[in-house]
Amino acid sequence: MLSRLRNYGPLIGLAALAVGGWAEAADPVRLSERQIDQVVETAIASFEIPGVAIAVIQPGQAPYLKGYGVVDHRTNVPVNADTLFGIGSISKAFTTTEIALLEQEGRLDWDDPVIDYVPEFRLSDPWVTREFTIRDLVSHRSGLAPYAGDLVMLTEGKANRAQVYQALAHLEPKSSFRTEFAYDNLLYIVAGDLIERVSGRSWQDEIQSRFLTRLDMNGCVPDQKQLAQGVARSLAHDYADGQLTTVDFPLPDITLAAGGIFCNARGMAQWMAFNLDPAKGPELDAARRADLFSPVTLMPLGRAASPYQAGTTFSAYGLGWMVQDSFGRREVQHGGGLPGMVSYLSLYPDDGFGVMVMTNKTSGAARAIAQQLAALKFSPNPLRAIADQGRAEMAAIRAAQADTAVAGSEAAAAGEAPRPALPLEQYAGRYEDAWFGPVEVRLDGEDLIMDLGSVAMSGRLRHVDGDRFIAVWRDRALNADAYVNFRLDPRGQVRDIEMAPVSARTDPSFNFRDLRLVRATKQP
Repeated sequence: MLSRLRNYGPLIGLAALAVGGWAEAADPVRLSERQIDQVVETAIASFEIPGVAIAVIQPGQAPYLKGYGVVDHRTNVPVNADTLFGIGSISKAFTTTEIALLEQEGRLDWDDPVIDYVPEFRLSDPWVTREFTIRDLVSHRSGLAPYAGDLVMLTEGKANRAQVYQALAHLEPKSSFRTEFAYDNLLYIVAGDLIERVSGRSWQDEIQSRFLTRLDMNGCVPDQKQLAQGVARSLAHDYADGQLTTVDFPLPDITLAAGGIFCNARGMAQWMAFNLDPAKGPELDAARRADLFSPVTLMPLGRAASPYQAGTTFSAYGLGWMVQDSFGRREVQHGGGLPGMVSYLSLYPDDGFGVMVMTNKTSGAARAIAQQLAALKFSPNPLRAIADQGRAEMAAIRAAQADTAVAGSEAAAAGEAPRPALPLEQYAGRYEDAWFGPVEVRLDGEDLIMDLGSVAMSGRLRHVDGDRFIAVWRDRALNADAYVNFRLDPRGQVRDIEMAPVSARTDPSFNFRDLRLVRATKQP
């Protein structure tokens, strides 16, 4: 049974310990432009990134804004401070700050039940549904599995709010309510819907008027559909079948509150300044600003671990921000990843220091750059690990590509291997998962085709052995090919399907493992 106790106690003690640690930190140094450039250039070389944009804020100085490399690996068009990138889940802090403003205006309370505003909201447990608050929506303590239901929002045929609410109502919990951190996106989609119902305007209009316009974040947009024709924007990159390629994966409208903003270094410098200086931007009182940065859900220290964070003693999620101690100081940060594009924002509120890094290839480079700069600023003996990090990541990528190639060769050799256990037509049919909905497996000539309800995630099933296949999706840059295992009942007829990603590099939002696709009793 789910726990009905609020898990507040440990956070108070840890926050108090952290404050003591922050007070003992040494004085920071000023980063020079040359130091910043050297760090970024080392990252570009070691992580093999086409392009990077950066904004660095230090007390008493103008923001340092710069682009490096190119927007597209096939061209020489340079990245600059006005080049737009998708910032992914860094958008979540805009959503929570909007809620804080609505609370300040008396239009809601963080601890109001969600069903008071969104009556169709349901989780599988009725008690949790009744008790689930707006604060719970944005602090990753729902009890659901990490990235639960994300496959819905990545499948354009299912990427709508009705399907999101269906998924949430049927997803089974993996832990007790309010006891464990498990990152999610679907609940931020609900938060976006709630904002629209309370404000009477679209999430895009609220974010545009409250922040992007008010803070002079020129060129930044809350929705990639609003990008002007010919605007300076970076393309996304990742590896497809071993080759670096551009990625074009349009974000469905429902994902905006969880990760839809496109912005540039110049605009993100304004956003950092607003979060570091209470005098900047919309008037948000000190208590509510502090609330956004306060720990809510404890996170395992392993999530914060990196070569630069050996001394980190606690890590937690606040309201749209991750909160931890780094180099003896309070740090609030958040990463943002889209297919082929990764960003990282780090703030040290008590030191007036902020770094925003945007990269145009799937990698850990953005976080590594921000942490290396923080080490140079705050550590008397800074570790310089970024080159080693990049080389290690590239080695891991090549190893994962090799493993995927081996899996692919298994399927390619199907003609020499035992044939499928059943005639192909006996695998074809309609399959249903309670939270994801229908999936079609059809026979097309001599090939089986699996269609999840998406152009990108529709593809041929290549036989491996027995009743096991590999789904080879049409969009090769997703790195999301999946094993498809047809399971039989005692009579030898197909009962259901289990799936799992082929590659270790597959993004966890492609949560195939959570599917249990049961064959429909009546086939179309």
